[in-house]
Amino acid sequence: MSHSSHKGTTAYFQSSMKLVSPANAGEWSAKMPESVVGLSGSCVLIPCTFSYPANGKTYTEFAGIWYKENSIVYHTDTSKIIDSFKGRTSLIGDLHNNDCSLKISSLSSSDAGSFMFRIEIKHLNKFSYKKNEVSITVKETPENPTVSVEEEVTSGKPVTATCAVSHSCPSDLPRVTWSHAGTHSSPSQPQNHGQWKLTSYSLTFTPSREDHNKHLSCSAEFKGKTVTGYKTLKVKYPPEIKSESSCQSKNLTVCVCIVDSNPPSEVKWFGPDSSEAFSSTSIKQNESLTIFTLQGWLGFPETIQCFANNSLGNSSITLEAPQNGIITYIAVASAVVVVLACILVYVVIRRCGNRAAQLRVMKNEQNEMKTTQNKSDLENSKEEKGSDGDIYTNCPKGRVYDNWGCDVRPFSSDRALEDEAVYANM
Repeated sequence: MSHSSHKGTTAYFQSSMKLVSPANAGEWSAKMPESVVGLSGSCVLIPCTFSYPANGKTYTEFAGIWYKENSIVYHTDTSKIIDSFKGRTSLIGDLHNNDCSLKISSLSSSDAGSFMFRIEIKHLNKFSYKKNEVSITVKETPENPTVSVEEEVTSGKPVTATCAVSHSCPSDLPRVTWSHAGTHSSPSQPQNHGQWKLTSYSLTFTPSREDHNKHLSCSAEFKGKTVTGYKTLKVKYPPEIKSESSCQSKNLTVCVCIVDSNPPSEVKWFGPDSSEAFSSTSIKQNESLTIFTLQGWLGFPETIQCFANNSLGNSSITLEAPQNGIITYIAVASAVVVVLACILVYVVIRRCGNRAAQLRVMKNEQNEMKTTQNKSDLENSKEEKGSDGDIYTNCPKGRVYDNWGCDVRPFSSDRALEDEAVYANM
């Protein structure tokens, strides 16, 4: 770490600790926290300032020493540091400025314990600040990052999200990655977060409809240990009608329009002339996906249009509606049955008409026969009245044998005339 970095870190600690000017205190004293928490694999900082009785004199040679229990973990003479801490400790403060802050890198669970600072000033004295011990706690698992983003974003409009990461070492920040592409900004200066430090990372990106209900994740890697925080994105976008929308025919024709939108869409169905609207039913699959269905039997149009609309836009799709084969067969069969029924009625009516005519003819014939019979009976009755007694009684002499009456000569054959002549000449 550069001297400027040390100075910045020290300034941070001094701002968080109410310090007096130790050089003018006139006594041996030190200020440090009672405990600090470090993350395993990372580093930990122990902020420290001290004072001594200068008595108006100026001292230039200092030796700062840190102990863990009775072992030296840091010394100006590095050869005096125990092996388990060699190369891992450094005095990031400037002793000439009364800053005794210590940094321990590559922290492990075995580093936990109580630490004490000792100052040695040439030509003055040596002093250990036993009453100002600090306890170090090692945490194995880092805290998950906290992701912040607007509750609801709009597709196509840029938005900025932040990722706040807690850590114990400002000079050894974790590597932060985002799950979404975008523009990254520089991390903020570490802020006090209890015994931890908090650094924020920003990402500017443009959400799309595909981001809706997806996690915007931020991952922080600490020396091989990675933790992740996320926020579920709520994206408003126009509807999109899925290509899976279609019409099918089995027992009836069913058209399905699958609409993906947020906020939800209203859907209308139109026939080929775009004037006849049909009502449909809807089934909500999730927050943004809705399935709209339209069904019908006979008279269903060959093409149908699904029109979806929400506050951000609209979309439409034209679907081919296959005519139901079974329904067609039923329609044809029904038509055939109707035709056959008409033919049957016609035949029956015609047969009934013919039969009625026949009955009328027969009735007329019977009437004629009856009339003829009556006439015959009448004639027979007349003949009976002109019997032999009548002949002999009513006919004049000489015409006894004339059976045809008295006055009328019937038409006769030649034979009859000859017979009559014979009788006349006798």
